[in-house]
Amino acid sequence: MKKIILFLSIMLTGMMTVNAQEESKISFSGYLGTGLAMSTPARTPVTLHVIGYYNISNRFSAGVGTGVSVYEKTLIPLYADVKYKLSAPHKFTPYAECGCGYSFAPQNNTNGGFYFSPTIGVEWSAFKKNKVLFAVGYELQEFERLKQFENQYMKTEFQESLSHGSIALKVGMTF
Repeated sequence: MKKIILFLSIMLTGMMTVNAQEESKISFSGYLGTGLAMSTPARTPVTLHVIGYYNISNRFSAGVGTGVSVYEKTLIPLYADVKYKLSAPHKFTPYAECGCGYSFAPQNNTNGGFYFSPTIGVEWSAFKKNKVLFAVGYELQEFERLKQFENQYMKTEFQESLSHGSIALKVGMTF
């Protein structure tokens, strides 16, 4: 009987070690999103973001994200992101996520600005390793641009500061 218990203990320890090795500490999420503009001037954003996470535990992850956000101007946000699963992982797992950082503007006469995006969503384990993400949140994007005005009597330039807030709707995938 002792040999069987010893044999089962060794097998169980080996299986736990193999399972621990299979779970990756690094994961990636990609989002495609749009939003409902809440500010004036209203501009519906289109976003495409990728986030690389370090999985601190099976429920908490921290990482860095980037992508492309298109408002009146195209912006490239670079931000820190944290994600917390609100329950143990199941077929449908609710989560909360928050990204905060700065957006860079690749165009001339435009300066980037503060980026902030808190989100709640659901992970759907549709595939073995990959999960489909559905999320809703808020997105704040600030930036400045140089505007020009010219008529037959004068020509002027001024700097305009814009702050776009929108309800963000996102669909994505974790891989």
